[in-house]
Amino acid sequence: MAELLEIAAHGVTAILATWLGLLVLTRARSVRGSRVFGFLCLLLVLWSVAIIIQRGGHDSSVKPGLNVIEDVAAFLLPAATLHIALTVTIEGRRSRSATALLLAAYLVGGVAALQAAIDPTHPIGFQPPFWEPFGMPGAIVGWGFVTLRAFIFAAAIAYLLSGLGRAGHDAARRRQLLAALLTVAVGAAGGVARILPEPLGGPPWVGVSLVAAAAVLASYAILAQHLFVAADVAGRALRWSVLAGLALVAYIALIIGLEAFATSVLGIEPPLVTALAIVVTLALIGPIADRAGGLFAGDAQFTDELRLLQALGSDSIVVQRPDEAVGPALERITRTFELAGAAVIDGGGEVRARVGEIDLDRPAGLRLPLTTGREIEGYAIFAPALDGSGFTPSQLHALRLAASFLASTLKLADRQSSQLLALAGLRAERRAVETRGSELEDALTDPSDADGLHVHALGSFRVEARGTPIRRWGGEKAGSRQAEAVFAFLFDRGDRGVAKDEILEVVWPDVDLDRADVAFHRTLLGLRRRLREVAGIDAADGGVSYHNDRYRLAPEVVAWSDVAQFEAIAGSGASVNEAEQLRLLEEARSLYRGDYLDDVPFYGDSTPVEERRTALRAACVEMLLDLARRYADRGERRAAAACMRQAQSLDGEAGAAESARRLLADRGTA
Repeated sequence: MAELLEIAAHGVTAILATWLGLLVLTRARSVRGSRVFGFLCLLLVLWSVAIIIQRGGHDSSVKPGLNVIEDVAAFLLPAATLHIALTVTIEGRRSRSATALLLAAYLVGGVAALQAAIDPTHPIGFQPPFWEPFGMPGAIVGWGFVTLRAFIFAAAIAYLLSGLGRAGHDAARRRQLLAALLTVAVGAAGGVARILPEPLGGPPWVGVSLVAAAAVLASYAILAQHLFVAADVAGRALRWSVLAGLALVAYIALIIGLEAFATSVLGIEPPLVTALAIVVTLALIGPIADRAGGLFAGDAQFTDELRLLQALGSDSIVVQRPDEAVGPALERITRTFELAGAAVIDGGGEVRARVGEIDLDRPAGLRLPLTTGREIEGYAIFAPALDGSGFTPSQLHALRLAASFLASTLKLADRQSSQLLALAGLRAERRAVETRGSELEDALTDPSDADGLHVHALGSFRVEARGTPIRRWGGEKAGSRQAEAVFAFLFDRGDRGVAKDEILEVVWPDVDLDRADVAFHRTLLGLRRRLREVAGIDAADGGVSYHNDRYRLAPEVVAWSDVAQFEAIAGSGASVNEAEQLRLLEEARSLYRGDYLDDVPFYGDSTPVEERRTALRAACVEMLLDLARRYADRGERRAAAACMRQAQSLDGEAGAAESARRLLADRGTA
């Protein structure tokens, strides 16, 4: 009875692993982690099938080879489990520690698999004859191997738990990770119990039954919680799999019955019925599939969509409706950049998707038009980060890609429902959406900036190196605040440079000349050393040159600054179309977070910075007036009013009144 229970559990495991692996590989092959899951399912199938044949087969000559297959698959399963756990948990690039742990897990499994293949007569176990490398007791080797496998499984569970803790308010993500956690935990318990001595782990069927239960939980994770495939895709795949399986069983039974009838009654020895059945299958499989699709598709509109998708060359079973991708995309963006919320509003003002906490009446953060060509499909609104920090250049790049992807998605959804005959145009649109989706995935996977300093000077002063803010500016004997002020002074002056006396007057105004001179050179030395560390400057001067009695910041030190980006947009003029200009103005609006170099120590309160600070504030007011006028011309009064309120806060009450008068005059209403 115990052996029958073990075979039954292995049978369930092999069937579910085969079905789930093929479902994910054929229906979600472009989804991250699908190949890893397919590899895990392959190992489960090999392990279970090898044991079933050994237990139920009568040919003893094949059992040694099957035993090797069983051992190799079993030894690699913990590493594959850790691999899928890391893939599901980590949405971006894996850390070095996670990669090292995964490589170590595969190394342990590979060494054990190699030993099983080379010396199958001395397996890793608890009873002789067992493997005793370098004279080590075999029982100790067995227990050590069990401990390593348990540690690998525990690491997989720990990563899933950490991902569950980071899921935040995303309920769908939490359900997916919880389903994956239960699957791995139950499977790990079964895997460890299967290799323990029977007094501890119980009969083999106990551990195998837990593995089979894990396969059932994996089915739940994929079909109910949509771990790899969307909800409608999972439902259609399940219906089609059941239908195709029943039809295939009935078809094979019919052929076998007709073949037996032809042989016994008609006396025909050649497999004539089978040959004719193959010909009929090839001729009728297309029309039968179309008719079955019509019966199981649902309403007439969805049937038309299936026909359109087939004309576009898409798989009608697994393809997801474009508008259903908007919500998951917003959730992924919000989770990746830890934003307070996000929303998508179409051209008619309808909220198509909304995530987190965001006030649509007075949105703070970034508002990007969803443009495709010269048309605006709506707007994407991204609230600021939960910690209140501004958007980095890499985040702005990713959000622009997201807006492009969402715009193409919304337009595709509208065209797909209204222009079913425009097949060639829709095919091009789908390729564009897939391309932008790949670019967005790359940007979300590794959103950190590669190199160079990125300076945020509009508002709170922040300088980043490779995505990490610089906290310490000076050396061991140089004040960090003074070094930060010197850097800001050099950054502000640019190619004009700054004389030493100017720096001394601003940073050390109350210190006698000799002591101030010593402090300046000590601070400059620490700043140069720090720039070499964080900006990768190889020059002897550390990125701060001295020529003609003036100090200058080398151009290669600063790779990007919000000031340069703001001024570039402000000077773009009418060189682009209306939709693109609107997008650029909104980007410039998001860049201006406050007064120029407002909180820089010493220099932020000095006279030299006031001229440029005033000029940039005036440029922002003009930009906001231009943006308000454009929104007003489009009939978007709420957006125009928001721009006017922001201009008022920058320009003062009198300036705001004059701005309003000028705006109305420009529109010909005053």
